[in-house]
Amino acid sequence: MVINLTLLVMSPIQGYLVDRFGTRKVIVPSLGIFGTGLMLFYFLPGRLDAFYLGWAALVAASVGLLPGGYLRVAGAWFNKRLGMALGLVNSGIGWGNIFVPLVASTVITAYGWRMAYVVLGLIVLCVALPVCAVLLKERRSVGPESAEAKQTRKQTTARVFKETIRSRQFRTLVVAFFLLGLVNNALINQQVPMLIDAGMMPQKAAFVQSMFGVFLLLGRIGAGILLDRFSARWLMGIASIGAAIACLIYSTGVTGNLVYLSAGLIGLVVGAEFDVLGYVIKRYFGMAAFGKTYGSIFSMFQLGGAIGSTSFAVSHDIFGSYQIGLYVAAAVLVFVCIAFTQLSKYPGEGGGDAGRADAAPKTPGLQATSGAR
Repeated sequence: MVINLTLLVMSPIQGYLVDRFGTRKVIVPSLGIFGTGLMLFYFLPGRLDAFYLGWAALVAASVGLLPGGYLRVAGAWFNKRLGMALGLVNSGIGWGNIFVPLVASTVITAYGWRMAYVVLGLIVLCVALPVCAVLLKERRSVGPESAEAKQTRKQTTARVFKETIRSRQFRTLVVAFFLLGLVNNALINQQVPMLIDAGMMPQKAAFVQSMFGVFLLLGRIGAGILLDRFSARWLMGIASIGAAIACLIYSTGVTGNLVYLSAGLIGLVVGAEFDVLGYVIKRYFGMAAFGKTYGSIFSMFQLGGAIGSTSFAVSHDIFGSYQIGLYVAAAVLVFVCIAFTQLSKYPGEGGGDAGRADAAPKTPGLQATSGAR
């Protein structure tokens, strides 16, 4: 929850910074701060409040590492295969979820948790930082940008963002992703306790969580590929209904093979959500204010995550089980489906003219600054 609330504040700030200064100038310093900060956790006092404060400070200081910056780069370079590009970029989070716990647990077993933070910090500084410093390139117009051009771009970004936040599409996406954060973060954080509460052995519950991670990775890559061929609105709607069905299955207290189906359905919607967000922002609003738009919606997602994770656990303590919380989660996901399917069509929906260089957002006033490539 501490990280969610920190991201709630910092996401719009990151959006402003990447739109104002460019993604590379924000990401590369943030990687240095993040890697160094992880290593400094070696000296963290053995107190819970210091741990919370340390993570809040580290997330705030390394604001450039939020997904919006990387997706902004991919969105500028790709158009016809935009979905695939976003899916592959987002899959990095899935691979990290698989390998980082393995590295951390190995080091913790051998040398303790303090040394694990040192090793993770070194990986950031010795792998991620050099890769981004050398290979991360933003798509820019040919030639240096004059002071007048910079001022014009700044004014255009501000104008486009004002038009964006007044649009029905933006408001719908804010509500939909707030609700997704409300449900998805709770399901991720409470999935293992929920299964153990239903009578499953802890080892099997951990294995189900591992399968969830596999489906999350498949959801990120698969959703990206499908976005180039089918409507993002309907893909997210179907994924949300699938996750609602998973909640209803979990509510029965089953511990058999159906739990793998439920974990898979939840993994798919969690994997798809940020692919879809990056994709529809470009299609509806263009690239001129991508960072601010993504940061604002991502901030609401984090607010939902902070509320949902806590509320789901509290509902268990009040009612003695997760059943009521799962019923509510299923209802919320149905509402998410309705919200997505009520969005208007975007240019190139279903792969029609998505590859055209002149494909422009349908939101009034944004056509001239679509940034489509």
